[in-house]
Amino acid sequence: MAEAPAVPLPDHEDATTRHLVRVAGWAVMLLGFVIGLLLLRDEPVQPVRVALNFAAGCIGGTALLLARWRRWTLATHLLVWGVWVSVSLVAARNGGVNGPNLLNYPVIIVLAGWLLGVRATLTLVGLTALLFLGFIWADIQGLLKPVQVANRLAGAVYFAGILALTAAATLLSRRNYMSRVREAQQTAANLAASEASLRKLLRAVEQSPEAIVIIDLREDIEYVNEAFVRRTGYARDEVVGRSSADYSSNGLAPAQREGLRTTLARGDSWAGEQVNYRKDGQALIESVVVSPIRQPDGRVSHYVELKQDITERKRAADEIHRLVHFDSLTSLPNRSTLMERLHALRGRPGRVLSTQHALLLLDLDRFTTFNDARGSEMGDRLLCAVALRLSEILPPQDLLVRVAGDEFAVVLHGLGADASLAGRHALAFAEKLQTALLRPLRLEGDAQDAQLGASVGITLYPQTADDGAHDALRRAGTALHRAKQAGGGRAAFFEQGMGEAAEQRFRVERELRHAIGAGELRLHLQSQVDVSGQITGAEVLVRWQHPRDGLVAPGVFIPVAEESDLIVSLGEWVLARACALLAQPVFSERRLRLSVNLSARQFRQAGFVRQLQAVLAATGADPRLLTLEVTEGLVIDDFDDAVAKMRALAALGVDMSLDDFGTGYSSLAYLKRLPIQELKIDRSFVHEAPTNADDGVLVEGILSVARHFGLRVVAEGVETQAQADFLRQRAPDIVYQGYLFSRPEPDAQWLARLTQPA
Repeated sequence: MAEAPAVPLPDHEDATTRHLVRVAGWAVMLLGFVIGLLLLRDEPVQPVRVALNFAAGCIGGTALLLARWRRWTLATHLLVWGVWVSVSLVAARNGGVNGPNLLNYPVIIVLAGWLLGVRATLTLVGLTALLFLGFIWADIQGLLKPVQVANRLAGAVYFAGILALTAAATLLSRRNYMSRVREAQQTAANLAASEASLRKLLRAVEQSPEAIVIIDLREDIEYVNEAFVRRTGYARDEVVGRSSADYSSNGLAPAQREGLRTTLARGDSWAGEQVNYRKDGQALIESVVVSPIRQPDGRVSHYVELKQDITERKRAADEIHRLVHFDSLTSLPNRSTLMERLHALRGRPGRVLSTQHALLLLDLDRFTTFNDARGSEMGDRLLCAVALRLSEILPPQDLLVRVAGDEFAVVLHGLGADASLAGRHALAFAEKLQTALLRPLRLEGDAQDAQLGASVGITLYPQTADDGAHDALRRAGTALHRAKQAGGGRAAFFEQGMGEAAEQRFRVERELRHAIGAGELRLHLQSQVDVSGQITGAEVLVRWQHPRDGLVAPGVFIPVAEESDLIVSLGEWVLARACALLAQPVFSERRLRLSVNLSARQFRQAGFVRQLQAVLAATGADPRLLTLEVTEGLVIDDFDDAVAKMRALAALGVDMSLDDFGTGYSSLAYLKRLPIQELKIDRSFVHEAPTNADDGVLVEGILSVARHFGLRVVAEGVETQAQADFLRQRAPDIVYQGYLFSRPEPDAQWLARLTQPA
């Protein structure tokens, strides 16, 4: 709605007009009374003329009183019309058109123009003209008395007063005129500044990157800026004058629109998100603020919509949410979602448990082998196929998660309050998962079907009122570890003893990490002897001298180290100390060898050969007296890399030994390509060789292979003379290692015994 125009003040209420009323009032009052008093000196006194002048003076005084009381309208009318009547009566007495009083009329008309406005002035001019016509007619008819020369002093005062009043009116008029000129100039300057501000505001609105829409109280669009046109695809003439609901806010649901109207009806601003639609039908997510536009009197005349396009921001937020809560490869929920779900299932701490849930951790068996053989791309496709297969059998209310790598998790909801029944249900579902994965999986781009088993660790959750998500995941991981240790393809429930074992492993790992740097590790040596009983070297073994628990057996801490990154640090420490020991003169003098076991992680490091070369150089050890022992499994996992490193070590003069030969693949095709110099017969074959025909045949076969390839043979675990005789009869150059000849002992003690005189 348009704003009503402001009503201007009446002319007699401006400052100049009020001054003019006061000046005219004083002039009339003074002239009237002074001339009246002067006329009293005439001989004879003319009472009518005196009375008329006093009447004019009273009119001026009354006008001043009304002005003092701020009755300006009444004062101006009394002043103009009262003086006009008085002057007209005096003029009639003073000869009409031939008298001196006609000079009053121009002054009165000027005053009327300033004080009463156009209509009253025109009325006054008309009446004055009629009066003049009457005077002329009366003069022609001889009805008017001839002009009488009165008191000359009164006449002089009269003329001086008329001149003074005329001058005052003229000066006031000029001042008023100049004031209005200045006001007009200031108004023009203000208008120019306002126009410039309006143009600037219009440009800002028009060029704003955010869409701006102005609508009237009927919700019809009156204005849209360029951003709205560009963003929605609508032209201005398509939307101006049309309903906002069809163009600007065409995605608002009825309930949301009603809420918007209710807010605006209260005079408040509305803010929220809207999903509106472009001209081409594409959705547009906008953050919208709708505010009322108020006029100076407080009335709401329009509404303005400020619309920010947040489509890309919402998409980015959705993408971030997806990345945070979902796996990018399989699109399954990820570990973060799993933890949130487990936390939600626990409920409030301390609450009585009403139902059991189950957490299943599933790990694919032999996935690493598949990934190495087929490549990482096929490995990724296999994981996606597994995710799809598991999703097909997952109940709708349950959760399937990819935790990491080839590890998945399933949360089974609401299995009941009976833990025994819940456990049986979870175990049955685990078997269902394993059966589903045993069915061949067809992978795109691979002619061969994939078929992998899975190991599953199971725990019920929550087990106590304060059971946490991390506790459940730890229990399930422990159970999964047990299932894999059992050979894979198994499902294992978490038991309390397993948790205690896990805590023990964690404690050992933490303390072992400290022990490596704290000097708590010790080297022990176990002698290797020939058939004549002469020491030919020793195998380096590591022991842990715990400050609280004493000497810790290798079976306690070595498996823990192998499961973590500690095996690398531990192996580097052993190798460095062994090389330092090998630098002792007794080894080079008696050509004694030292054998050091290598872990798979340590051997597979890219810089292993360079590290060993640096250690040899730093210690001064003879590499020709060093033997490094590796297992068959380590070699087979990455055969080409293993062969390359073995050849690089052989170039340094280091011998390689294949440890525990016969327990792994024992492929002659692999063996003939390996640059090794020694085989070690595993103690499990040596133990029963004299009494068990099968073990005896296996040992004879290993000895035959060694002779064929020209390899040294070391037999581990020789504990009886019968075992030693059995081996000596079949391999006179065999080397023994076992309790029959020597137990492991500290390196210093071994060296001292070695250097003792015979």
